[in-house]
Amino acid sequence: MTSQHQMPAEASGPGAVAVGSNQGIISTGDAATILHLPAQALRAPADVPAPPGLNNLPAPRSAVFVGRDEDLARLGAAMDGGGAPTVVHGLGGMGKSTLALHYAHRHRDRYNPVWWVPAETPDGIALALTSLAAHLDPYAGLTASASAEGAAWATAWLQSHEGWLLVLDNAETSDDLAPLIGPLTTGQHLITSRRATGWHHLAQPLGLRTLDPDASTDLLMRIIGEPGEPDDGPALAELAAELGHLPLALTQAAAYIQHTAITPASYLARLRRHPARMFAASATDNHERTIARVWQLTLQAIAARTPLAVDILRTFAWLGPDDVPRESAEALDDDPIAVDEALALLHAYSMITLTPRTFTVHRLVQAVARTADPADPHRAEGTIEEARRRAIGLLVAALPGDPLFNVAGRPRWRALLPHVEALADHVPPARDDEETAAIWLLTSAFLQSEVRLDRAVDFAERSMAASQRLYGPDAPHTLSSRSILASAYREAGDLARAVPLLVHVLTARERLLGPTHPHTSLAHELLTNARRDAAQ
Repeated sequence: MTSQHQMPAEASGPGAVAVGSNQGIISTGDAATILHLPAQALRAPADVPAPPGLNNLPAPRSAVFVGRDEDLARLGAAMDGGGAPTVVHGLGGMGKSTLALHYAHRHRDRYNPVWWVPAETPDGIALALTSLAAHLDPYAGLTASASAEGAAWATAWLQSHEGWLLVLDNAETSDDLAPLIGPLTTGQHLITSRRATGWHHLAQPLGLRTLDPDASTDLLMRIIGEPGEPDDGPALAELAAELGHLPLALTQAAAYIQHTAITPASYLARLRRHPARMFAASATDNHERTIARVWQLTLQAIAARTPLAVDILRTFAWLGPDDVPRESAEALDDDPIAVDEALALLHAYSMITLTPRTFTVHRLVQAVARTADPADPHRAEGTIEEARRRAIGLLVAALPGDPLFNVAGRPRWRALLPHVEALADHVPPARDDEETAAIWLLTSAFLQSEVRLDRAVDFAERSMAASQRLYGPDAPHTLSSRSILASAYREAGDLARAVPLLVHVLTARERLLGPTHPHTSLAHELLTNARRDAAQ
């Protein structure tokens, strides 16, 4: 029966059907069947309620979760603010996803549904939303021939309902999320990302920091178990510091220690002797969750955009982690704008922390970046060696001359001294060359001017050992190192070692330069003064 405004439906030919209204799928043909769907199958997204307690949250990767109470409180305050979405950002391995996951689990009763969305790619987002659509309405999938249609259904549902939470994990850029977040204002979004910048128009940033030392040691102990030997406690603290208090690195180390039943001190020794293997070592089947693998993926993304950025990271892996002068990075390329962009990209991926004058690199990022690994194309041995040579050259160029008497240069020396100390730690004495021998000599002279005599002696001894190996015992460079070392001994009150060195220098210079040469006269004066001090 039809109204006057509705014409009866007519079939168009043999095998065709005419339907005035339908609540099922009709097939035609010799073997046709009719699949009847219930009335709720045709509901609009706005008419579909969410099943109680709907969520797809994964279980935490580890039951151990310590040192993040303050960060959970900061995240809770940001989410309660009711403003823009919150993005938790930080270095890979910092625990961003873990923090977001614990927040979502703790607040499952507050939101419905709570949906975890792997957000590395737009396709991944679409698949997760399609899965949400299927869980909200099993019939939605029957009408969606592609994930894009399922995602559109889920988006329509989210637009028409309140009280939901989407956790968009490991988002690459804000551009990938803007088309989704823009139309969705009825629920809340929690984002995690390695990217620290580029969110200002979309989300409020919340930077995640490393654990404090006590929490780091606590994390290690909870996974490993209570210390088995009296010296395990100090060894755990030393290991935590070596790993830069980074949660993923700590978890990786603790799992290895537990799995292999070695001591923390043994792990630390292996880490220092075989860093590449230990950075990649996993005590589980998930080799993707190691420091080496996580950062390899990050370096691939950075190198694809700006290879100079990876060169900067490898180069400054050899110097101190803190307060690296930006002007040192600018010396790596003739184009200052290219350097600006490279530093900004490293900062965006949380590989460095950037300020207008300096930048900081996490010490574990440095350790990985300067460790050759044939399995990682960004850490080939030749590439690492080139970076070491660049770092040494930059430091030679940056150090002021005449450190004993150049008073104006001392503030710069004080700023650069931590980088000299770091280079000395990272370059073994057997690999010292002409440039490092010169750096150690100048550094000893500066430290003597600062009356830091223990370290002045250390650097002078290393300079002299390198010079003897490189030039011979009586070469000018070696004699200069002997003089500086003798001066350090004398200032430290160790005249028994200072005098023989000065005798050697005087004898060699008389033989090579003659008794009246200014250098010979200076050596004679130094020896005379030292002998006078010894007599007193």
